[in-house]
Amino acid sequence: MSSRKEKTFYRLGAAVAFGAALLQIWMNLAVGIVGSEDNPVNQGFYLVVAAAAACAFTARLSAEGMARAMVATAGLQALLALAIATAPSTARIEPMGALGVLVLSGGFVVLWLISALLFHQAARASQTTG
Repeated sequence: MSSRKEKTFYRLGAAVAFGAALLQIWMNLAVGIVGSEDNPVNQGFYLVVAAAAACAFTARLSAEGMARAMVATAGLQALLALAIATAPSTARIEPMGALGVLVLSGGFVVLWLISALLFHQAARASQTTG
């Protein structure tokens, strides 16, 4: 039987993850994260969201598995940002340059990690009531 605390943490974790995914897709569609929305480099950011969904499916939406999935998604986001920021073409097409890509992606990394922490708290609450 799940506790109210577990459900609250789980729902908050899901809301943060879903919000991060929607925000990333929206920003990418509206103006593009790197350059314009037509820049093919931006496809990688869609893949981060797809990877988050695949990890959630693999975790079968369990709180403990979702915590790991969100940490993996944060890592993937960070690796993508580093790859894009260190590419020579980024300085030419991105007005804010590599630093802008790193800062923006860093914000998403923080959101994925907040989600992971909330899922972890849900898993801990589950263990104390179970």
